[in-house]
Amino acid sequence: MLSTEERGTEMKKILVIDIGNSSTTFGVFHGKKLRSRWVVKTLKLGEYNLKSYANYDVIVSSVVPSIDKVLKTKLSQSVFVKASDFDKSMRIRIRRKGEVGADRAVNAYAAREIYGKPAIVIDFGTATTFDIVSGKGEYLGGAIVSGIQMTCDALSEKTAKLPHITIKPPKNLIGDSTVEAMRSGILYGYVSLVEGMIARFKKKIGSKAIVVATGGYSKLIAKYAKGIDVVDVDLILKGLVGFWFWEGLR
Repeated sequence: MLSTEERGTEMKKILVIDIGNSSTTFGVFHGKKLRSRWVVKTLKLGEYNLKSYANYDVIVSSVVPSIDKVLKTKLSQSVFVKASDFDKSMRIRIRRKGEVGADRAVNAYAAREIYGKPAIVIDFGTATTFDIVSGKGEYLGGAIVSGIQMTCDALSEKTAKLPHITIKPPKNLIGDSTVEAMRSGILYGYVSLVEGMIARFKKKIGSKAIVVATGGYSKLIAKYAKGIDVVDVDLILKGLVGFWFWEGLR
């Protein structure tokens, strides 16, 4: 039977916010259970009405400093996490800890706590990030490349004849039109990048490392890329609320 304190914690309402460069994801938790989630464009966050969450505990991960002030005026009780906040429970073994985005630390922490270690976390956001957790549970750093949408946009923006296209699987590997050739190159080129990076990281930290994919294009890439073990689009939300509970921020 739960104590009064435990019951209160289980019913606690928490608003979790992940502010990314392109989009911001919201998650409402009752205790540790995710009840609802939604996504808005980050640039529109200033217009978003958050008055109904004024009495919630709020925990935030952000990589857009200019938006942070906007959110703080709407939800003054917001707690913003930094990568350095995780250093006690998950040693961050890089030279310049202040340069690590909060989202990367949260993803690494969540993967370690939920799926185990060692781990490779791939976040398919505006940029695609690879974050590495050692067998000892330490954050080692990782790699950053342009996101798949950014790559797609660059093709049309930097060339005279290539059109803007939607990202989706090509009909064939060998494209029989410009659009199909672009779709093949973008999807399978990105798949090859992901597979290659996974292989290289596993050589460093061990072949048994679990590979967790998250972010907007994680489901699409995981359908074609070998080596991804888990797709968890809510990884960062779970990591934030987990940190709130496990590390005593409540």
